[in-house]
Amino acid sequence: MNAAWVANLTGGCLTGNPDAEIFRGRADSRLCRPGDLYVALKGERTDGNLFVLPAWESGADVVLADEQKTLPVPPAGKALVSVPDPLEALQKLARQRRLDFPELQVIGITGSNGKTTTKEILAAILVNWKKDSVLVTEGNYNSDIGLALTLLNLRPGHEIAVLEMGMNRIDEMELLADLAKPRIAVITNVGSAHVGMLGSRESVAEEKRKIFIGSGKDSVAVIAKDSEWSSFLLEGYPGKVRFFGEWGKNGWNSYENLGADGFLLVRNGIEVIFRIPGEHNLLNAMAAVEAASVLGAPESSIVKGLEAIKPLPGRSEVINGAVKVIQDSYNANPESLNAALKLFSSVKTTGRRVLVLGELLELGNETNDLLRLAGRAAAEENPDSIFLFGKSLGNLKDAAVDAGYKGLMKQYVDIKELQNALSEYLRAGDLVLLKGSRGSALERLNKTIGEVSSG
Repeated sequence: MNAAWVANLTGGCLTGNPDAEIFRGRADSRLCRPGDLYVALKGERTDGNLFVLPAWESGADVVLADEQKTLPVPPAGKALVSVPDPLEALQKLARQRRLDFPELQVIGITGSNGKTTTKEILAAILVNWKKDSVLVTEGNYNSDIGLALTLLNLRPGHEIAVLEMGMNRIDEMELLADLAKPRIAVITNVGSAHVGMLGSRESVAEEKRKIFIGSGKDSVAVIAKDSEWSSFLLEGYPGKVRFFGEWGKNGWNSYENLGADGFLLVRNGIEVIFRIPGEHNLLNAMAAVEAASVLGAPESSIVKGLEAIKPLPGRSEVINGAVKVIQDSYNANPESLNAALKLFSSVKTTGRRVLVLGELLELGNETNDLLRLAGRAAAEENPDSIFLFGKSLGNLKDAAVDAGYKGLMKQYVDIKELQNALSEYLRAGDLVLLKGSRGSALERLNKTIGEVSSG
């Protein structure tokens, strides 16, 4: 890939060096380095076209930007391609790059919860088997932008691509499936995440199953055996189906829950330590193993991958200190809250159990009902105290009281006030669960909690 390739495919105007090479795609000028194509995209908070020069200065060799903006002249040896719509041009490049690798085995992973964890577990297995021939989505680059950038990272030698595919609007999954063309499609679950943008869980399921658009008879769908949506998801699907979540099948013998330390698994008679706690993550592991098995990964790589993986930051992450913290604050909806509460109850503590809940966002018309469900679930856990952060949690608070919760419960809308309250309340030996949507950014409480003395 080079600047001329970009200009030819997009019909853009090329200025500068047509031979400037490209090895990766970036949408953040601060991350650019030599060999990068910087795509200047307009976002909610800023406009990437303002950072064209900084992208070159950081190392990018080629910039794809908006022709309607005033753009700088590229430095010597570098190039600028200006187009009417940089996002549309990026997706056109990504679509072609995927077509350049017709033998590539693509695994697409979607679901309301667990996408990133499942992707990382699968990647750990496959990298142990195939090493550098596996392309994996970085972080949670799973949108129409992130997936397109990931596909630009394809290069000769890649045999497998593990791609996370997320959506929060109608028809986005159809676009993602068209870009990635997965042969193996994993749907971890169908929940209430993004139901506010899509209208209902049925609409979420309808969008999720669009990952199968374009699938042929040689494709494979990997879905949960006990999913209430399995028949709906598979309606009209032409390929093979592999189910996950069944004990006593597919090599899964048994497991022992070790609480914060994860699980002791027995696979095909062999003991395996899986260090990510939470039974929902055990299902993510089973989904990942099923997808790896479809590709033919040997059992030795499956075992080594399961043992190598560790909790991801902000996702079922246990932080040890004078106060033990379960940080699960990357996202929140009733399903993921229930999963976090199960983990919370499985972790042993000598002190009090403290639940800190942030807002549950993007629930739309179902917000009030789902908050009431969340409130009842929190009450059933019966923690010593519940600290709520956010303006929209009144229904959750009322539902917890109606369900019989009699412990300490306070609500805050100012993060500093919450930090002060926790600083005064917490003591050594306590266990805290931080659970909230990304918008609540509950990880801001880590410093406060970490300052609790063990003395």
